[in-house]
Amino acid sequence: MKNLDQALISIVKHCPNLEIFIVDVPMGDAFGPVADSLATYAPKSLRTVHWNVSCELLPKVIWALDSLPSIICAHIDFESKPLEDSESVPLGSAAGLQISLPYLQQLTLSGFFGQFLEEATEWSLPSLRCVSFDCRNHRTDQPDAVGFLTPHGSKLTFLDLNCIPPLEVPDILELCPELTTFSFNADWRLQPPGAEMEAPRSLTVALARDEPMMSTLVKEPHTNITTIGLHGLLYAFGVGYAAKVAADDPLRSHIIRRSNDLNIAALNRMNFPKLQTVRALSRAMLSDLNEADGPSEENGGVERYDLWWDMLSRAGIRLEDCTGALLGTLPIEEREGAEEEEDGDEDEEASEDDDEGEEEGDDEDEWELDIPPAPQQGGSHVAELRQLLAECRAMAETREPSIFTPMFAELEGMPGLPVIAPPTP
Repeated sequence: MKNLDQALISIVKHCPNLEIFIVDVPMGDAFGPVADSLATYAPKSLRTVHWNVSCELLPKVIWALDSLPSIICAHIDFESKPLEDSESVPLGSAAGLQISLPYLQQLTLSGFFGQFLEEATEWSLPSLRCVSFDCRNHRTDQPDAVGFLTPHGSKLTFLDLNCIPPLEVPDILELCPELTTFSFNADWRLQPPGAEMEAPRSLTVALARDEPMMSTLVKEPHTNITTIGLHGLLYAFGVGYAAKVAADDPLRSHIIRRSNDLNIAALNRMNFPKLQTVRALSRAMLSDLNEADGPSEENGGVERYDLWWDMLSRAGIRLEDCTGALLGTLPIEEREGAEEEEDGDEDEEASEDDDEGEEEGDDEDEWELDIPPAPQQGGSHVAELRQLLAECRAMAETREPSIFTPMFAELEGMPGLPVIAPPTP
């Protein structure tokens, strides 16, 4: 870390046409000098930046963005604060700075970025189209998404919100009428008051009776969203570590699952007329499903999966995982399917032979392996192979000893080296 700034500055100096600058590790005190070099040597060419900084460096981040007006994509990770008790970082002259980033199209923020978002609310971002907020696992420093989206949300087409405390989804979607892709935490309690205390199976009964029971995600139907991503869902299918937590705290897990059900029920054509895809984004949830070989039937995971699948499929909406495959499709099954397509003819012949073997067998539980018949003694291929084998044996008998044989004998006795076996005839 001591010489990191000099190394990065040297790299920037040697790249006069630098367009992309990504440092995905904490830069520490090296950020200030490196940002100065970017502003000095690449203010017009630089298009993409990815920085990992501490919250106390927020003033320098603001000044760095002010000196790079040509950037198109900015991804900034704000690490935890040195002093958790401090509510805000002193900004000095960077406070209230009017920044204009006319070409910025994508802004991705993660970590403790609440104070940065407050400052960015007053900036000029006319080209902004994609925004992602990832608060990770902390529950403090809640971002003011509504305050930021009030001046900047009217032209957004992509919005990803991933945090634990719930945000005002109806207000957010009203501020972003052009969105085509929207992601939020499916664990958020967005249902009417008192709905979380109802029976666990009440959603199934309500759907059977065509009763409207769902979360409030929109004030008016959103006519442009085609894809919705869902964070969370760890408790939905009763598997993994969340299943153990649910056994110790059943009320909390019931409320979260209830929120999952009501949020999924709100993903319909009435609220989103153009909705085509619902995608589960939690890698932890997908890993738990993979390790458990599917949802848990004992904990109601299978019933919930079937309910969601039927609900969305009846509306013509595709339920996917984060890879774009159907939720529940394992990668190994896809590879096996591809191999079966490539070897289709061979598989069909093998299956026909297997079927014949089963029909001919006396016991249904027994099976036989079809072995091809041995070649005839007088076959031309067998004669050629025998002749080649005889020639190899004759060459082995008349071969002179190798000059490396003594060296191999010495190496065989040395520790840590593999044993070299003599060639077999």
